[in-house]
Amino acid sequence: MLTAGIIVEYNPFHNGHLYHLKSVRRMLDPDLVVAVMSGDFLQRGEPALVTKWDRVRMALQAGVDLVIELPYIFAVGKADTFARGAVSVLEHLGVNHLVFGSENGRIEPFLQTQELIQNNRARYERILLDALEKGISYPNAHAAAYRHLVRASDKEWVDLTRPNNSLGFQYVRAIREMGSSMIPVTLKRKETDHNDPAFSGTSTIASAKSIRNHLLGGGPLSDLQGKLPPYVYSALKQKIDSHRITDWETFFPFLKYRLLSTGSEQLSEIYEAEEGIENRLLSHITAARNFHEFISSVKTKRYTWARLQRLSVHILTNTKKEEARQPADSGDASYLRLLGMNSKGQNYLALIRKKLQIPLIAKIKKHHPRVMDLDIRSASIYDFLSGSSEPSPALTETSHAPVRFDEKKGLFLE
Repeated sequence: MLTAGIIVEYNPFHNGHLYHLKSVRRMLDPDLVVAVMSGDFLQRGEPALVTKWDRVRMALQAGVDLVIELPYIFAVGKADTFARGAVSVLEHLGVNHLVFGSENGRIEPFLQTQELIQNNRARYERILLDALEKGISYPNAHAAAYRHLVRASDKEWVDLTRPNNSLGFQYVRAIREMGSSMIPVTLKRKETDHNDPAFSGTSTIASAKSIRNHLLGGGPLSDLQGKLPPYVYSALKQKIDSHRITDWETFFPFLKYRLLSTGSEQLSEIYEAEEGIENRLLSHITAARNFHEFISSVKTKRYTWARLQRLSVHILTNTKKEEARQPADSGDASYLRLLGMNSKGQNYLALIRKKLQIPLIAKIKKHHPRVMDLDIRSASIYDFLSGSSEPSPALTETSHAPVRFDEKKGLFLE
């Protein structure tokens, strides 16, 4: 059975994602497409525009067969942590192909780049550590070490300054370090860059960032009519009409309260609070009027925007080092949280269920794996702060059943 895995955030789902999904089916003709999807907080330390349940529905309507949640500790992690966690979920599910989008579009350079760094690991890590000790951020230190290795060779390498190339490299690296037989496949991104802040009026494909910027900046949804699948357009319209789209500015008053009511010693216990950064946060929070202003004042060469956003999420969710470090460092998911499926996804789970080496959790019960506490807590905080549990406040993270979709009728099943 040929199974294709994709690693997604869908914040929100758009025509570029649909192109990616259709390309996976065209290239591989898989029996099943599995999506590992971030929950309510994302890799760059942002709250999702709409809830994970909204995004699961978008994925199933688009043609994904099975949606599994990427645990919080990986979803809100550095690129290598994010990649290892997501690849481990696919590995536990027996997925045999991982398909990712990249600016490069060819898998050979990714494999050659991985081999280059693996064969020069000691030199690479020495240059990386030297750069970090000089106060250079991890992404830039990584790029500097990589450039040093590339200069000594004439093969084709991946440009790791491009965001999708960089993340794709981490997927390939995770597969190799895990000893997995999973086959990595890459597709070239179409038309837009991942971080394009604005979209073209004529193109049918826009980056997720440009869509968020437009909507959160008060732009009319109608401007996105041709850039989103109809079911996504309809879902977003409902959210906008009920004032339930979310960003950091929505959550900022609560983050400010957390910082103002927590001492530096307590903040130093928060996951990813290192090198006394908690003192820098406290020195800037009082005067900050909004989240953008706050992060802008704290940001330095060493502390990137994404790192500060991730730390802010951990402060908001009170994620402590003692509960987060071990699962994050392991790089291995210890459970599978089922978010949604169609009939093909349901049949696949029935086929592999007895072979699974970690629990498959459809509905959270009282005796759940302890590491799931982070997922439950973060989702509950997101729901409360965004008001997304309305108009059904009784439907909580621990009572929500997986979304079921009838792909033949195009209907969700209750």
